[in-house]
Amino acid sequence: MKQGLLLFATLFAFSHAQSQLYINGGTITITNGATIFCTGNVTNATGTITNNGKMEVQGNFENTGTYNSAGNEDSLILSGPGSVLLKGGASTYYNVQVNKSGGGSVTQTSNVNVGTKFELLAGTYSTDPAQTYELIAPFAATFTYAAGTEVMGKVRRNGWANGTPKVFNAANMIVNTAGGTSPTSMLVNMIPNGNPVGSEREVKRTYNFTPTGGTGYSADVTFAYKQTEINTNTESTLAPWFYTASEWNAKLAGNTVNTGSDFVSTTAIDATSFSTLPWKLADPNYALTVKTFLRGAWNSGTSAMNTNLNSGGIIPMSHPYNTAPFNYTGTESVAAIPNVNVVDWVLLELRKPASGLPADASSATIIGRKAVFLLNDGTLADLNGLAIPLVTLNKQGASYIVVRHRNHLGVLSLSKPSNAVGTFSNDFSILANAYKDPLAASDPLSPLLSSALVGLWAGNANTSNSINAADVSVIKTAIAASASGYLLTDINLSNSINASDASIAKSTISASGSPSLPRGSVNAVKTVIGSLPD
Repeated sequence: MKQGLLLFATLFAFSHAQSQLYINGGTITITNGATIFCTGNVTNATGTITNNGKMEVQGNFENTGTYNSAGNEDSLILSGPGSVLLKGGASTYYNVQVNKSGGGSVTQTSNVNVGTKFELLAGTYSTDPAQTYELIAPFAATFTYAAGTEVMGKVRRNGWANGTPKVFNAANMIVNTAGGTSPTSMLVNMIPNGNPVGSEREVKRTYNFTPTGGTGYSADVTFAYKQTEINTNTESTLAPWFYTASEWNAKLAGNTVNTGSDFVSTTAIDATSFSTLPWKLADPNYALTVKTFLRGAWNSGTSAMNTNLNSGGIIPMSHPYNTAPFNYTGTESVAAIPNVNVVDWVLLELRKPASGLPADASSATIIGRKAVFLLNDGTLADLNGLAIPLVTLNKQGASYIVVRHRNHLGVLSLSKPSNAVGTFSNDFSILANAYKDPLAASDPLSPLLSSALVGLWAGNANTSNSINAADVSVIKTAIAASASGYLLTDINLSNSINASDASIAKSTISASGSPSLPRGSVNAVKTVIGSLPD
């Protein structure tokens, strides 16, 4: 039988550029150990192929007839150069091997059911993501991939069970579930070189997980990617993100990045987030180029801020914003203050209100925050005292920048900068770049003496969101007690508390121009209201 079929294919090739095998109502049986090799197309229109050996095809393979294997020993091998189509029909192919050398490709034109083994040794393979076609295999089937190969599109595993990691579209595209009620099947749709929803920072690849059934389980996932897709991201800090409620949300815990093998693994994705949501990879660390001055520390003679707290050795090694009203739980600390030009710690935030309005950018809308250093030229620096601060975000999207200081009023940017390459910036030394609370009589920033620049209002000695007589009273009490050290009442950051601190606070109050109503107040008092809507 093997010799006859090989002769048929050879004779057919004399009158055509390549051999063709067309079965229309006939029956072909390939016994165990035998091989049919066809350099052209194989079309089983209405015939029957019983394959207990090997069928190697270098052209298209189209099956709308009957294909079976009595001993489940068949191998369908798609080899050779060129791009070909695969129409599997309703049949099951127990062993499918793709070995398309020279950049060849295979594209499905129907579902393809694999029974035991799928091997992608060379070339590209696509289920045609624009269609609904799937590469389908049982839970126990093995998937083998040569280096650099993968399936673009939809791969489904039926008979799913908890507790065993299973390979899908690539060697490092793996899913495992645990707990709850296991799904009955799992579909992974992976699109290389794709563009995830929106225009935010991203690796150029998308992932969708569609389990059938199951509740209360968690999923561990390994996400495969390629170097050519990294885009503007820092590879070593990639994290998975899922899209819901029209925004991207980061999964920041339980991640491991393998830059040598190009994958990100994560653990314990809850069933709700895992299912039916698009996923992507992206670096959550955004660089914030921000400039601001503190009115209290401004030194008109040098057109910079003083560094007396630093030279006096009283700036703490850990940030001071772990108390009310800041309530920041970050652990930023240093072994030594890293730069002689450090003025003090400040708290840097990004806020993303659902409404998109600055008036709604309260602390509840914070998507990332970090304690960083303020240098005497107004530059904000990371913990090494030099670099642009990197802030880890848990959501993506246009956001307001906030700078807060322990005894100055915080400030909110007027615009919502957003950049898909992972950078945000705002210059708070320019008044037009700050948001003004409509209830405030004063501007959101204070003019700096002998300068066209502006800085944060000074005198917030009681850490409220306003400055009034209550702050002056606190400062006077500290002076009377000869208080010293790293205190809120040291308004000019001079490393001493004296009449100058009270004078600066009084100057701030005078600059309010007219009585204002602080938020939550029913009595008008002369007050400078902060621009933060907290």
